[in-house]
Amino acid sequence: MGWSHVSYEDMARSHVKELAREAFELDEVVVDADGDLPFPCGTAVLYLSVVGEGRLLRAWSRAVAGIRIVKPVLQEINDANAGLTLGRVWATSSDVWVEGCLAVQTLRPCDLAALCHEVGTLADRLGSMLATVYGGRVARPESSDCDHGCED
Repeated sequence: MGWSHVSYEDMARSHVKELAREAFELDEVVVDADGDLPFPCGTAVLYLSVVGEGRLLRAWSRAVAGIRIVKPVLQEINDANAGLTLGRVWATSSDVWVEGCLAVQTLRPCDLAALCHEVGTLADRLGSMLATVYGGRVARPESSDCDHGCED
């Protein structure tokens, strides 16, 4: 027979794409070369990635790049983490990241929207503040538009 093999991860990606379309009332959802769904969110870009062999949806964004990670920046990260319910913030040697994960199997459009809102809004606000006060670059410096559920 002519059965094609579709992996669980491929099915999860298709499911997440449809949930994003429904959550944000989109006609079409963009998929980048890595298979992620990118969404502009103010000065940040939020990405949705299916990870863990299709079991998890990861919403992530680099809030600021090229920042010097000093004690006050770490305090800002700690303060941001204290207010999160679905996500987390962390620093690498010169970048600050925001991410959150949810299980794909039980995911609903409202869950996806809530995750995107928390991660996208924080990446936009924290990244803008950190870049202004401590240096570094945001992904979309000329933008203040929040699309796809990241606005209040």
